Amino acid sequence: MILAAAVGAGAWYILGSRATSSGPPSAADLAKTRYDLPQMTTNLAGGGVIQMSVSLQADSDRTKSELDLRKVQIQDAINEIVHNWKRDDLDRPQGQEKLKADLLKRINELLQNGRVVQVYFPSIIVQ
Repeated sequence: MILAAAVGAGAWYILGSRATSSGPPSAADLAKTRYDLPQMTTNLAGGGVIQMSVSLQADSDRTKSELDLRKVQIQDAINEIVHNWKRDDLDRPQGQEKLKADLLKRINELLQNGRVVQVYFPSIIVQ
């Protein structure tokens, strides 16, 4: 019983110290793997227009390169998804978060190497 407690405490100390020493990635590291798409404007289902900028956080430089090669496919996928959204959907408190999740899923389906870990909207206007 005492041995199990000692092993558990030792593991907690080692794993805990590793988690705090590595910490989250720095802003500079994140900037290296961020891929910014040009501003997009599209019609919404049921009327209305959305104008948005989209930034994608890739998991590696290799993924960022693939995002660049697949830029047209990604823009088309975003357009297709957003075009099916209604203005009311985006006005709901969780609307933009749901849209980000939908975009993340679809973009990752396009990728062969790596994945996008986060979608950001630096700018979004819904009219």
